[in-house]
Amino acid sequence: MLTNNIRSSALFLELTDLLSGLGLKVVDCVKNETAQGVQLIVTVFSPDREVNTDDLAEVYNILYPRYSVIFQDRDLSLEVSSPGLTRNFKDFYEFVLFNEKLVRVYSTKYSCWVEGYISTCTNESVTLKSALIVDTNETKEELTLSFGEIQKAKLAYRWEEAK
Repeated sequence: MLTNNIRSSALFLELTDLLSGLGLKVVDCVKNETAQGVQLIVTVFSPDREVNTDDLAEVYNILYPRYSVIFQDRDLSLEVSSPGLTRNFKDFYEFVLFNEKLVRVYSTKYSCWVEGYISTCTNESVTLKSALIVDTNETKEELTLSFGEIQKAKLAYRWEEAK
């Protein structure tokens, strides 16, 4: 089930400030504390271009020294990644972040997957353009789904369009 709380996370706000100068946005961040140390998992995205390994290395080189000092007496494990082609959404914030991207949304209203390009997003709903209701093969120019009827969502990728 999707949540709506990542934007209130202190870690998310701190990482957003640190990475904004690179033109990267934080998609997700997780901090796991164990008896042995601390694990940070950070997912970044650029709305203007594809994130490459140089971007990921730069983020790592910015974050690792900072958090090594913060967690000085504990082992730090840092993982930095891009969202990938078919990322499963964890938070409604991702609809804003991935504007104009192709998504697959499982709608409880239609009881099936709906695929389309994110057009607009409000605090209560998302509008998909060129929407396809998969089970019925019905297409709609625009389709608005409230967040209450979205059970799960993920980025989609059409291999045939990539050529």
